[in-house]
Amino acid sequence: MSSFAIKHPFFILMLCLMVIVVGVTTVARMPVDLFPEINIPVVVVATFYAGMPPQQIEADITDSYERFFTLGSGINHIESRSLPGVSLIKIYFQPGTDANAAVSNISNLAMANLRRLPPGTLPPVVLKFDASNLPVCLVTLEGQGLDQTRLKDLAQFEVRNQIANVPGASVPQPYGGKYRQIQIYVDPVKLEAHQLSVMDVVRSVNESNLILPAGDVRIGPKDYNVYANSQIPVVDEINAMPIKTDKQDHIGESVFVGDIGKAVDSGQRQYSIVRVDGQHSVYIPILKQAADRTRSVL
Repeated sequence: MSSFAIKHPFFILMLCLMVIVVGVTTVARMPVDLFPEINIPVVVVATFYAGMPPQQIEADITDSYERFFTLGSGINHIESRSLPGVSLIKIYFQPGTDANAAVSNISNLAMANLRRLPPGTLPPVVLKFDASNLPVCLVTLEGQGLDQTRLKDLAQFEVRNQIANVPGASVPQPYGGKYRQIQIYVDPVKLEAHQLSVMDVVRSVNESNLILPAGDVRIGPKDYNVYANSQIPVVDEINAMPIKTDKQDHIGESVFVGDIGKAVDSGQRQYSIVRVDGQHSVYIPILKQAADRTRSVL
């Protein structure tokens, strides 16, 4: 081979140049995925029992499932964690195991062992642990002078919709903040004085705040559109909403929401709090769509 290269130097030179050109061209055109699909054969089993302490969760639920899951095939090892009211078990399978088959196998074992658990235990939730379930990045929102309700609305209805337009991005619900909710605080003494109940207030609000179908009316040669949207745009107008009308001496006397309570622009009960540098904030996790095949060159 060395003698052939010495006798034909130009041929060897052209062959090397051709290999270099083909190699560079192939590398330049090679598709590269910034976030490649990763098949991790891991199955997560979550079991819930409200109010049970971690010690009993571990003894009555977690340990029972761990022993029963050893009947599965292709299992590498099992990890578990017992929390108040929750048992989390991760089953790691051998590389190359079909993830769908693993989920089916663990689901069957979990349901078969359910009758051995304490009465009142909820059916387990079996999920496939996928890399696409992990966020690629987090978008946080914080603002001076903005309350948690306003931050939640900005993240939910403005920022989230803009990020959702990015190809390959999946945007779940934001975390933190409060969902906006109009609440009516009533005085039980005033309700009793007007012979009303809380359900009377609820029924009147539901019947008064609605959207009616629009129509049209013809008057002479013209046709007019009729808009019958009776939804209340301002919170203070709820206080002027009538609840009932008593007819005395052919005169109707109405009882309004403001007569028995007050409408407040508030929020639902909060279950999660997000703080950035000690300030109330909201964050949006950005996930990669599992079925996305978009390729981009680094």
